[in-house]
Amino acid sequence: MPQEYQLPDRVYKYPFELIMMAYERRFPTCTMIPAFLGSETTYEHKSKDGAVYVIERRCKIDVEAPYLLKKMCGADYVYFVQKNTLNQRNRSLHIVATNETFSNRVKIKEECSYRPHPDNEEWTIFTQRATLHIISFFGIEAQVEKIGLKAYHKNIKKGKEIIMHYINELAEEGITTAPRWKAPAFLPESDNPNHTNGHLTDSDDSFASADEENIEVIYKLDSDYINTHLGELSPMEECSIIQLAKRMKQTFEKIPDERVLLRFLRARNFDIEKSREMLIKSMAWRKQYNIDSHLQFWVPPPLIEKYLPGCWHRADKDGRPVYILRLGHLDIKGVLRGVGEEALLRHALYICEQGIDKTRSVPQISTWTLLIDLEGLNLRHLWAPARMVMHRFTEVMEQNYPETLGVVLIVQAPRLFPLAWTLVKSFINENTRRKCLVYAGNDYLEEDGIHEYIHREDIPDFLGGPCQCDITIEGLVPRELYTISTEDVLENASGLKSLYTNVTMKKGEMHEVTMEADVDTVITWDFDTVLGELQFTISYRKYNESHCNSSLAGLVQMAGITHASTSSPSDGYTDSIVADGVVETYKEGDSVQGSYYVRQPGTYVLSWCNTTPATSPVSFNAKTPSQKATFLYSIEVIEPKDYVGSVSSLTSSFSNLSTSGISWNSSSVASWNSMVSR
Repeated sequence: MPQEYQLPDRVYKYPFELIMMAYERRFPTCTMIPAFLGSETTYEHKSKDGAVYVIERRCKIDVEAPYLLKKMCGADYVYFVQKNTLNQRNRSLHIVATNETFSNRVKIKEECSYRPHPDNEEWTIFTQRATLHIISFFGIEAQVEKIGLKAYHKNIKKGKEIIMHYINELAEEGITTAPRWKAPAFLPESDNPNHTNGHLTDSDDSFASADEENIEVIYKLDSDYINTHLGELSPMEECSIIQLAKRMKQTFEKIPDERVLLRFLRARNFDIEKSREMLIKSMAWRKQYNIDSHLQFWVPPPLIEKYLPGCWHRADKDGRPVYILRLGHLDIKGVLRGVGEEALLRHALYICEQGIDKTRSVPQISTWTLLIDLEGLNLRHLWAPARMVMHRFTEVMEQNYPETLGVVLIVQAPRLFPLAWTLVKSFINENTRRKCLVYAGNDYLEEDGIHEYIHREDIPDFLGGPCQCDITIEGLVPRELYTISTEDVLENASGLKSLYTNVTMKKGEMHEVTMEADVDTVITWDFDTVLGELQFTISYRKYNESHCNSSLAGLVQMAGITHASTSSPSDGYTDSIVADGVVETYKEGDSVQGSYYVRQPGTYVLSWCNTTPATSPVSFNAKTPSQKATFLYSIEVIEPKDYVGSVSSLTSSFSNLSTSGISWNSSSVASWNSMVSR
């Protein structure tokens, strides 16, 4: 399939006639293009009035290619035929170049033109496009295409430099202007272009006009606009923007601006068709959810405005807007149960739209910076529904806001961070992960810290800087503001309900989950007490000698994790509470997240026991006797090979979340991490 390449229009702020004088100095050879070894004139013709001049040249090109490839092809050089048609009457130069070498296997055609700028006739505009069609080439078509594109982009990148070099050379010689062509005073009627037959008598004039019509393009992009608004791009990137725009205009009358096109191209590694497919889906999504009006009509719920600790804060050193999110102080579970997933996602989209809107006013900026403060991060933030919301939001971001994040600065990362990162990194694409810079503790204050990205005077006060940041920490969302139960959260989250097990136990009954774990494995748990009271602990199980080969032990080894409810423990084993572990009692409404770092391989047991007192009042939503207990739980086992960071970090950390707020104690040494929020 032929590949088409079109470059942005290039503008020279010099008249057409002076540009032509500079252009002719490129021949018969040009020292500024080492690959251009020379040319010879094969055809030349000038009209009788001198207005039209046609010249054909055979050009010798040294293509950078591996020696073995040249040997196999039997050619050290490539020859092109270039036909130039200069029409001084119309002030235009049309150039057509085609390959002579391997023309039966490869078809290359380049068309260029110089003409006065439509808005200023004292300026000259240059357009350029090319097509490459590889029919067959000894089975190495892909390699040939790469070599051809590399050579093409390398040469055209110097195009403007070369013209400007000769413009300056002319100026040094005292030539800064050039006269326009004038028709001779006396011209035979047959050679007069204004003859009443209505067309030029010179056949080459007709040829020039026809070719000029052929190079009209649907979409034009000025190189000066690119430099001003998009920054420095390679010829391939410039060409890709134009090609994507032309493909989009085949389907849509109105298309996104060049900044958006460039972002989607970068997200798909400049694959035109993949970028187009992604962009079309995003445009349909924006229309379906009326995203274009989101900034105008979205009103954040009061709970989000009060309990979401984030705001826009000045700009970084590159001019990108900065958004600060104090994630460690966000009660994600409370916010989700207060307003629901949809409202939280809508607000996240609102922030993304704000970021894009802020970048529009800054030339060459299309991304923004995200600064995430993890002070206070704890296991509550790893609640599975919260991770699912992050997963969904990340998918929406990557599909509809690609390449909007310039850099992600993660500061004050606690020792829990490796575990948190392990649980969320799977749904963050590699390109975004590469943009994340993590600073543990106070490392962000070092010389190679966030000062490299943010001016010292703009560092917020809570990070030790002089700049006041308008973020208020409100702590936990009060339970009386909850409008959604945990069960409803799980019900609404696609694919999440299957991760949780619902258990109802009678008074004194116990529910156990057993599993085999190797050294350095991390066991995590998350459960909510829906009704009654529970005691929870994690134990190490040692089987008695006579039961080592029992069916139960075999079942544990084969199944990996076993769930079972029992009224009394077996005498075939002994359970010992793990080091640093405690037996905790949890009441109705408590939500618990925890983890355990395995030091000793073997069988581990997570146990819940119904300890609901007989006098416990019946819950307003209960349909069972008051001495029954109901809870939801989810367990994940992270193997050492899947763990990001040092698992030993968990042996020296302990986190706690209470009703009075969030506190972090990094001096405690514990392999058991558990917390409860009420």
